[in-house]
Amino acid sequence: MMVDTVFERTAFLGEAGPLAVLIGARDWSATSLGPIESWPQHLKTAVSIILRAPVPMALLWGEDGVLLYNERYADIAQDKHPAILGMPVRAAWPEAHAFNDHVVRACMAGETLSYARQEMTLYRNGQPGLVYLDLNYSPVLDGSGMPAGALAVVVETTDAVLAERSLRWETHTLETLNVTGAALAAELELEPLIQMVTDAGVKLTGAQFGAYFHNLMDETGERLHLFTLAGAERSAFEALGRPRATAVFGPTFRNEGVIRSDDIRADPRYGQSAPHYGMPPGHLPVRSYLSVPVTSRSGIVLGGLLFGHSEVARFNERHERLLVGVAAQAAIAIDNARLFKAVQDVNDTLEQRVIERTVELTEAHEALRQAQKMETLGQLTGGIAHDFNNLLTVIRGSADLLKRPDLSEDRRNRYVAAIADTADRAAKLTNQLLAFARRSSLTPEILDVGAVVRGMTDMLSTLSGSFIAIEIALAETPCFANADASQLETAIVNLAVNARDAMAGRGALTIRVDRADAIPAVRGHEVRVGDFVTIAVSDTGSGIDPAHIDHIFEPFFTSKAIGHGTGLGLSQVFGFVKQSGGEVIVESLPGAGATFVLYLPRQPIGLPETLRGSVPAPEAGGPIRVLVVEDNPDVGRFAISALSDLGHDVVFAGHAEEALQLLAAAMPPIEVVFSDVMMPGMNGVELGRHIRRHFPAARVLLTSGYSDVISKEGAHGFALLRKPYSMAELAEALRGIIGTGMDGSHPAAAAAGEWPA
Repeated sequence: MMVDTVFERTAFLGEAGPLAVLIGARDWSATSLGPIESWPQHLKTAVSIILRAPVPMALLWGEDGVLLYNERYADIAQDKHPAILGMPVRAAWPEAHAFNDHVVRACMAGETLSYARQEMTLYRNGQPGLVYLDLNYSPVLDGSGMPAGALAVVVETTDAVLAERSLRWETHTLETLNVTGAALAAELELEPLIQMVTDAGVKLTGAQFGAYFHNLMDETGERLHLFTLAGAERSAFEALGRPRATAVFGPTFRNEGVIRSDDIRADPRYGQSAPHYGMPPGHLPVRSYLSVPVTSRSGIVLGGLLFGHSEVARFNERHERLLVGVAAQAAIAIDNARLFKAVQDVNDTLEQRVIERTVELTEAHEALRQAQKMETLGQLTGGIAHDFNNLLTVIRGSADLLKRPDLSEDRRNRYVAAIADTADRAAKLTNQLLAFARRSSLTPEILDVGAVVRGMTDMLSTLSGSFIAIEIALAETPCFANADASQLETAIVNLAVNARDAMAGRGALTIRVDRADAIPAVRGHEVRVGDFVTIAVSDTGSGIDPAHIDHIFEPFFTSKAIGHGTGLGLSQVFGFVKQSGGEVIVESLPGAGATFVLYLPRQPIGLPETLRGSVPAPEAGGPIRVLVVEDNPDVGRFAISALSDLGHDVVFAGHAEEALQLLAAAMPPIEVVFSDVMMPGMNGVELGRHIRRHFPAARVLLTSGYSDVISKEGAHGFALLRKPYSMAELAEALRGIIGTGMDGSHPAAAAAGEWPA
């Protein structure tokens, strides 16, 4: 029966947790509330509400403000719980006696109260602490409608308030640093510059004063000069004497790092406050002290920033870090100011220095570009060497078969055709290598991008290997762009190499040429609307690590093993596209391959019509007298045989000097000089110039397998026949220059490779 009675009198508490157990087990008869079984229904209802509430709540009951609360409130009370349960609120929180007294009186008078972020000092866990609370009080009415107590919702917001204050402080700090940094960058006069630094230090640390002592060198040796001051009069520092000799200031000017003391009078590092062993008599009252050296990039102490406060423990580690940053800014600004003055002093040599620096940068850019190109060339070498061995096998085998005496005419023709076809393929590979290796400057021209890509198919197959399938997808109509052909080819090869390595030599490589009407937003740039040609290179490889994707275009960045790439390939792609007025975008997921999309501004007008059509062959002429100038005996013998078989009268010279002697003595006169370009002594271009001046009746046809000199200087109007050449090409070139009466001016000569002056 007794159990039933206890249950009945505490049934309103329900199963509301530990606080319900404490309230139900307590003897309330000694309080103004009386025994729990006699509590009125409105009190029981209020207690039931707070116990089940998800927020901190409390009841202040009666004129005494007897305190009942839930578990959330107990968390705020910390170690005061459970002792304060059932106590008058004024006694429970004596440190807030006046505040709680006002609350109880107001609510018992029927008022409601609300406080946002109320600041209080409360004793919890034996320590006073500043807290912030959101407080809302409402009266609880009894059965007659009169106030019987107060219902309180209590939410501690200390963390939020402190976080906001910290954020405001961070914002204030950043603003101060940004303003100071911008001002320092613009200021080149030393005194206002250092005054900014001193003022900023006072503002950031809350110091009462700050000063900057500048290191000076004069005939008496090193000395310190009070350069700027903030928060105090200059006369207050007159008693300082020689700060370098004091225990407080000395370490700063010896570059011993940041010095901080919460109370220099009690700091054993500085002894008693006597002259030169602490703060001198008559100096500003200083308890908290903070100083930092201002050190140049060369390690020289330019001076020291000193800050003080008359109260103890005003500076902390955060202030140290801020001052170190300010001192670093100051050092750079002071160095810059000195450099500016030095530049002014030597202004008469400025122009020459700019020219020299420009030359250095140009040479550095050219060296980087050539390094990028040679890395790509190195990637090509292995595959092309393999292809050349295959080609040589065909040529050697066909030549051996041609020696057999029992060959039928059909088989003989087949072997001869195989040799000719194989030689053409070898010539194509050689010309592509020369195009990659040449050192000429960028020469943009109108290109059919699809034609460029299509022409690279064989080379890309060689580069990728037999286990990578290559698909070329071109737009239905030609896509023209203004770009350097060699650099475009280099960029495509670099992307193909990158794809090949990502696929470990097995997979699929797709190159698509198309058009686009915009470049998507990338690397901080907005969407760029326009007309563009796109080259998309996709692979089925391992993809790109997200941590690397922002760095892949940086020169020398590579994720490959040592010896497998220098990291120049993709930087060449990026540089080429940017120089061409375009953009490159990467799409990749780890394990899902990668797609590089190059955007180049599209040219609305294609190739000139004169370059699109075929060149009509000139009419064949009769026999002529030709002087062959060639330092390679094998090539010379072939040229003599070919020209003789074409019906021409041939004279041979092994070098330019011999050729000039033959020209002077030849009867009948020489009509055409067919000369190699690269020869010891006088080269072919120089020989051609000499012939123009002294033998104007003779035409000049140049030939070369390596056009580095011509690509730099031009061929000065001479027709150029590139090695290797066939008999048909040789005959065509000769007909071209004979049919015009002048060197290199006939369309056929242009087709053979004429280089205008």
